[in-house]
Amino acid sequence: MNYYNYFTEIEEHFVRRRGKNLLISPMDWGLIAAWKDAGIPLQVALRGIDIAMDGFFARQRRGSSKINSLCYCHDSVMAEYANFQESHVGESTVISTAQPELAASEADAKAKDRFEKKEILDYLSGIISEIRTVSAKQYLSEGTLEGVMRVLARLEEINGHLETSARIDADELERDLGIVDGILVAELESAVPSEQMSEWEKEAKTELKVYRKRLPKEMYDKIRGNFMRNKIHQKFSIGELTLFHL
Repeated sequence: MNYYNYFTEIEEHFVRRRGKNLLISPMDWGLIAAWKDAGIPLQVALRGIDIAMDGFFARQRRGSSKINSLCYCHDSVMAEYANFQESHVGESTVISTAQPELAASEADAKAKDRFEKKEILDYLSGIISEIRTVSAKQYLSEGTLEGVMRVLARLEEINGHLETSARIDADELERDLGIVDGILVAELESAVPSEQMSEWEKEAKTELKVYRKRLPKEMYDKIRGNFMRNKIHQKFSIGELTLFHL
């Protein structure tokens, strides 16, 4: 199973079990990313969600509150992962975090359908245009402007390579875009007033209150970092560099 299916399978499964036709929040996407980075296989995450949801509905009474966040399932997912690791102690076979439920050929075909070359090129061209607009602003310092221009040059290089490529490796492209996006955010952060950063920090603390209670520090910090990254993107009107927005 490819990188994108890991996210969408978990989202669709959680939404289906929750019984509410609402997509998960950006914070919950950050939690899924943290699970994947921790090496939690897809089927383990889905099983953990089922256990958490089964327990919730077994205890639920009429008029009781609903589950609004995937974070509710985190403890069950981690418990299932601990059981999974214990049951595979001593095995020599490396188990992939994206263990397939579809044949590899089917997953590859699904990925190709998901990302068309023209769609990707149009998306990158749009981001490049947004960065050029920001680079023309007078409030960027010389150092920040140099960093932004380096990012712009790298994106134009990636775009040029894709235009001449017969095949696009979506996973590899997503990793490259993630690296470039991290550099861009770091450069732009220096142009954000300290007062604004403090306000965002307070907002993050409020928004992530439920996560802080349930998540280990490493996972919490990752989601908090994504929150701040999104704020910087919004301030400068530059879309995040990820294929998930296609």
